[in-house]
Amino acid sequence: MAGLAHPSLTNAQLSHLGIQARQGAGLLARLAGTLGVWRRRIRERAVLADMTDRELADFGASRADVYRETSTPFWRSPPPC
Repeated sequence: MAGLAHPSLTNAQLSHLGIQARQGAGLLARLAGTLGVWRRRIRERAVLADMTDRELADFGASRADVYRETSTPFWRSPPPC
């Protein structure tokens, strides 16, 4: 076990390494979350583009609304209504 320890590192240095690891994990979690949101937007906009006029009228949307939504890049939030 003694071979696995890092005697040259102080407790403060080890603590700092733990903080950096958690921040890196937080960054990866945020990145995964962002990619998930982007994928969901792409799928939702594809479904929206395939809807008929009657389906759009069911929830009060028009072709202009669909065009505005589908012309927005996936990395941007939907425009305000």
